[in-house]
Amino acid sequence: MNTPELERQLLVERDGDVAHLRLNMPDTGNRISQPLVGRLARELRALADDAAVKMVVLSARGPHFCQGREQSRVTASAKPTPLELRSRMMDPIIDVYAAFRALQVPVIAAVQGEAHGFGAALAGSADITLCASDARFSFPELKSDMPPTLAMATVIDRVAPKALAWMVYTNAPIGADEARAIGLVSHVVPAGGLDDAVAGLVDQLRARSRDALAGVKQFLARARLQEFDHAADLGRNLLAVVLASR
Repeated sequence: MNTPELERQLLVERDGDVAHLRLNMPDTGNRISQPLVGRLARELRALADDAAVKMVVLSARGPHFCQGREQSRVTASAKPTPLELRSRMMDPIIDVYAAFRALQVPVIAAVQGEAHGFGAALAGSADITLCASDARFSFPELKSDMPPTLAMATVIDRVAPKALAWMVYTNAPIGADEARAIGLVSHVVPAGGLDDAVAGLVDQLRARSRDALAGVKQFLARARLQEFDHAADLGRNLLAVVLASR
């Protein structure tokens, strides 16, 4: 059950066949608490079961998209076991990343300002990521001697491995153009033009059928690492289903 605080921190709105999820913690750089991780996963899972949704837009209020997760302090007397860490911390994070993929329709992320750690992973998990030209991305977890393997898992099929290794090992933030070059984002727009760019993309995709949008997402997810013959066969089957449904 969502608390009033969780309801305030993540705004969920419907605009016809478009679902909007907006992080609403501008004063903290939209740092995400562990309970909010769980709510984000639940909202994405609920949308995956809604056949009326054509696309999902993930955005954030304030100057920064998401500066990462809130880190809870662990005392020596309350040190969790590895199994407790898996179930309490890691499984909800993985559930968010898996929910992006479970959605049949595209997820669009709109990124401004800083996107670090979990924020960078959210941006990379989206099917289409638009970012402002002043956006910055990083995976800084290794500064705390914590390998960001969960974030790496969700972007490893989208970001060039050597570029990902550089980001993780050096903790160096990269700019919008470099993020696009390595595959972390899809398109860069001038600062101040992000909302208009997202609205234009939404209008463009809205004119397409849900089956066609879902077919593109399914093909991208399943065909990337297949041999050509298998990928072509998958493409043939998906296209036939879409055309027959008209």
